[in-house]
Amino acid sequence: MSLVDRFGTPGSLHDVPAGSPLFDRWHATIGGLIAPSTPLSGSGAYVDPSERDLDVTATRAYTWTGFSRPLLMQHRDDREAAFAKGEDRSTQIEYLEWHVDRDPSGVIVRVTFTTETPEYWKALAAVDPDRVVALYQELVDPAVRPKDLFGAHGKYNPRNRWNTTHGIVHYIMPINSMKDLLGVSQEAERTGTALDGYDALPYGRETGADARINLDLWSINRKGFAVATDDPPGPLIIDWDDSGWTDPGGDPVDDHWTVVRGKRGAALRLVYEVPPAAGYRVGDIRIGGRPIAYGGQIAEHVIMSAHGVIDRGPL
Repeated sequence: MSLVDRFGTPGSLHDVPAGSPLFDRWHATIGGLIAPSTPLSGSGAYVDPSERDLDVTATRAYTWTGFSRPLLMQHRDDREAAFAKGEDRSTQIEYLEWHVDRDPSGVIVRVTFTTETPEYWKALAAVDPDRVVALYQELVDPAVRPKDLFGAHGKYNPRNRWNTTHGIVHYIMPINSMKDLLGVSQEAERTGTALDGYDALPYGRETGADARINLDLWSINRKGFAVATDDPPGPLIIDWDDSGWTDPGGDPVDDHWTVVRGKRGAALRLVYEVPPAAGYRVGDIRIGGRPIAYGGQIAEHVIMSAHGVIDRGPL
């Protein structure tokens, strides 16, 4: 019997009632992205847990931070330049994207982070477009209308204004997707000698996420173990670190994080916003003595993960 009967939806959320065709459609989407067995490094392999019976001995979180490693490398002596470029969604390549809201004076009042994939929202739109509109209204703005999200022929437009200029719901950066996450997880080691993230540069990209995932999977595979995605598959926000952040009075900040979709330790959508009663704004907070002027300053402290399972014995 296989480990997974039907792949769960992201974060195990049920945006539609049981019995909806979404669940079978989603299972088919994920199944189509995973080969039955793919050699990665050594004698191990990456396998499809819906096609294979696994004797799981451990689970593993492959972790990285949310701000673009290439931008930090390119601007190592000018972090402000890195953060300024990081506001462009096309540079947000670590399976974390965000949208910044500012007050009329330009000070940041809210930063919303998402790990949600376009594949899921396309699948949901195909079976229940009204639910998609309702979720947009709940997550972004009550003013959202069907015509804003769907074209003349009823096809969902992922790059609608409520997911780009006016808000955020799911990824739009092309290499942030379930296809890419599962694809890089099945990328075979080319050198056989990757010892750290700088050796592990899949597809020629220098992302922190892909290098971290590959390095961990390869090291496990070299020992002859089978690895697979945990269920449900997908990237998650598992933690964040605001230690050392100070309010305008120089005191440590309170907990201003709110999980909107998912749960703490496994968040799909996360908002950082200071409540009005606190008397200051996000942009008044200092990180390392510098005021928060860009969402990327916060993203650098957001801990991302993909989750896998490890088979008990060698293949």
